[in-house]
Amino acid sequence: MLPFIAVAVARTTSRSPWTPSLYAGLFTAVAALIYVLVVGMPIVPAIIGLLIGAAPVLAYQYSRGVLGSDWRPVIGGIVGFVLFLAAIFLPAPAVGWVTLVLALLSMIIWPIVVGAMTPEQSIGRLLLASLLGFILGLAIAFVVGLLMGQNPNTWPGLAGVLFFSFWGGTVGAAMTAWSK
Repeated sequence: MLPFIAVAVARTTSRSPWTPSLYAGLFTAVAALIYVLVVGMPIVPAIIGLLIGAAPVLAYQYSRGVLGSDWRPVIGGIVGFVLFLAAIFLPAPAVGWVTLVLALLSMIIWPIVVGAMTPEQSIGRLLLASLLGFILGLAIAFVVGLLMGQNPNTWPGLAGVLFFSFWGGTVGAAMTAWSK
């Protein structure tokens, strides 16, 4: 439903949501891939994890041609992902459901902080897009888990990258289509 609404709104404002969605998905996927590759290092995953929160905002600014003109939403994206990074420092037995809860809380806090720091974005619409991206990302991660088998060492990295890619793409499309 969201893509149809985004296209309808984009046609009236003459801004296509597909390009920022592609950029946001790509920027977020690159940050998530780097996060997956450096997960064994001490502090680098925390820094890269914060960049996952900033990637959709940077892609939105890049697609509009105003990259770096306003750092408040970028900082909001970084701050919005602090809870997600708390899962990195949890002991191994507590990682399962706690990580999912912290990720969901991050997907709720991120649009509130980014929407508050960006005057042309609605907090409610960003929250809707973030939750929709969360659901799409979980569905894709679930499908990847089913297709890759039950070995937990083979698919979580790919599922995580795809999860964040779909979340970032959904949020990027909504930021473009629903900007004031």
